[in-house]
Amino acid sequence: MAVARTHRTDPIRLPCRHAAATVLLLILFAACLAACANPANRPSNLRRSLAAPVARSFASASEGGSTAVIVALSGGGARSAAFGYGVLSALAEQRAPGRTGRSLADEVTAIAGVSGGGILAAHFALRGPQGLPAFRRDFLDQDPEGALRTSFTPINLLRGYRGGVNDLSGLADWLDAHLYRGASLGDLDQPGRPRLLLHATELYNRAPFPFDRDSFRAICSDYDAFPLAHAVAASSAVPVLFSPIVLENFNPTCPAAGHGTPSHERSAFARHVEASQTRYANEPELHYLKLLDGGLVDNLAVRNLIRAMSRPAPALVSAQAAQRLRRVVVIVADASMRVGGGMSRAIDGPDAREAITASVDAMIDNASRASLDALERETANWRERLLRWRCGLAAPEGHCRQLQVTLVRLSLSDIDSPEEKRRILQLHNKLTLKADEVDFLSNLGRRLLSANPDYRRAVKSPPFDG
Repeated sequence: MAVARTHRTDPIRLPCRHAAATVLLLILFAACLAACANPANRPSNLRRSLAAPVARSFASASEGGSTAVIVALSGGGARSAAFGYGVLSALAEQRAPGRTGRSLADEVTAIAGVSGGGILAAHFALRGPQGLPAFRRDFLDQDPEGALRTSFTPINLLRGYRGGVNDLSGLADWLDAHLYRGASLGDLDQPGRPRLLLHATELYNRAPFPFDRDSFRAICSDYDAFPLAHAVAASSAVPVLFSPIVLENFNPTCPAAGHGTPSHERSAFARHVEASQTRYANEPELHYLKLLDGGLVDNLAVRNLIRAMSRPAPALVSAQAAQRLRRVVVIVADASMRVGGGMSRAIDGPDAREAITASVDAMIDNASRASLDALERETANWRERLLRWRCGLAAPEGHCRQLQVTLVRLSLSDIDSPEEKRRILQLHNKLTLKADEVDFLSNLGRRLLSANPDYRRAVKSPPFDG
């Protein structure tokens, strides 16, 4: 995996008589670069048990009210970030029911994201609604692609063959300088901040790697010190375009106390995450974890929500907040465009690029449909578990059975206008957008949210008369 400065390069023209020697030098150069990769994490000095998940008590943004908002932002490059920015901006303009001077964005208790959506989710978890204008200025109106190698050159082909055209430190450094300003994962665990649910794809286990305390405990690594920018960059690391981010497994020098984890979570997905974490302690050859784009395993960023909801109540919210809740709105902002393209206009084609893109999209999008169905089921189950928990308290609130939970799905694939669809498809997986493109996508986010009938019903106040 190459570690090198990231910048645009001009195409390289090779004189024929020097081509063989130049290619040989490039191969040696790429091999040298590949030997320079360093793990991004450091060990923990605590002996840790894998016997049970790490408990967290959340003093979330919605701690004092009766409404909680949970948001999931899909992958999809800057298109997803701009679309999600519009959704969160609309929430920031909507007054929270029964809360003077507070918006629904202030009531976000958890925000999940992956890839492009993860860039925004992490910034929102760190800066809150007040940071939305800064996100537009510091990311959406900037040129992240300018910090990356994008030219089709021989050396970049070699870098891609060796694992990635761009070393992840290039994107991570850019994100840290422009957005996160040295913040670590531990900085997110502060009162008043929503919980961040972020993941990458861990290649050895073909599994998600959630950036949470359980995962870092499983490799005996320091969660609090891990740079937020590195976590976000790993979640966004498109294969071949980026080298994987590398985490060292410190179990050989920091053995976990107990290698078994209970399978208290019901879904196969959650059990696979558990099994992966157990392998980090047990597999003798698993010295390093290689992480790539989280959209490969969950492009809707909802599986972590499902996994969190499946844990004993009151999951996702603190016990204090759970007793007062009367309204929960779960919003999934999906920036994917599941149909389209020009390959069906003629008998010829698709070319290799179109075939690969459509094939990968088919795998990811069909998994996303299944994930959305699973989220709908788990949301209903979570509500029932929460009701049983709070009505079973020694002194339950009088309204313990009164809880409205609404799932709101927003998707760019629901856009009807052929012209808007065409324009959306042109912005597929770009990392840099023009100002009018940001406006277009963010306005779609606002429009779809405000017009969604489930959302409109959910925010009516009050949901119960008493």
